[in-house]
Amino acid sequence: MRGFALNLLLAVVWALFSGEVSSRELAVGFLVGFLILRLFPHALGAEEYVERSRGFLVFLVFFVRELTVANVQVALMALRREPRLNPVIVAVPLRLRSELSLTLLAAVITLMPGTVAMGLSADRRTLYAHAVGLPDLDAARESILRVERELLRFLPADSAWRPRRPMEELA
Repeated sequence: MRGFALNLLLAVVWALFSGEVSSRELAVGFLVGFLILRLFPHALGAEEYVERSRGFLVFLVFFVRELTVANVQVALMALRREPRLNPVIVAVPLRLRSELSLTLLAAVITLMPGTVAMGLSADRRTLYAHAVGLPDLDAARESILRVERELLRFLPADSAWRPRRPMEELA
């Protein structure tokens, strides 16, 4: 978080030096601040912030590409006289553990046409998903694991996560 706070500070300083505090100047200042942090990450203590930001940008490019390809594939499948749907339900073991990362993974794969997140196991280590248009279970599992790998570029695996204890254990 230190890198992000420093980036915001640099954006505000840029806007103040420009003489106009507007959303445009703040955005330009944020980009200039990020470039400064990118050039001197060790000196400013922003290595993790720069690396996660880069991972987030790579994920955005990946997501837009995958979303486009999936939309075209589903559209072509819908136009076929006899489409090969090959519906499967797959269980995918996950490395992600935090609520945010699991929610983001489920939302991303559900946004892509042809896949729907159905739920998580009780221990939150396995995601169940429904997929159509893929040749087999391994291809469906690999497509979800590819999304998880891209999310791991900027989200921590959060190995310290523990499921909540049921109410009867608390008494």
